[in-house]
Amino acid sequence: MPPPGRPAPPARPHPAGAGKPAAALTNPAVAARLRQLAAQAAHRRAIAEFRARHAADQHNRVNALLLEAIAALASLLNEPSHPGNRSA
Repeated sequence: MPPPGRPAPPARPHPAGAGKPAAALTNPAVAARLRQLAAQAAHRRAIAEFRARHAADQHNRVNALLLEAIAALASLLNEPSHPGNRSA
C-alpha cells in the first residue's frame, strides 16, 4: 500500500490472451497434443491409484492371515496338554 498522499502504482498489464484456455492460443496440432498429454497423465494417476489400493488390500490380507496364525498358535500353547502348561 502506498504511503498517504502518493498515488498508487499503475496496474500491471495483462498478457495477451489472459483468461483464455491455453489450447485457444495454439494451433490445432498443439492443442491435440496437449489433450493427449493430459489424458496420459490422468491414466497414469489412475494406474498409480489402482496399484496403491491393490498394495493396501494385499497388506490387509497378510495382516489378517498373521493374526489368524498368532491366534492358532496361542490356542495351541494354552492347551492343558502342552508341556509348558503342566502344573508342578
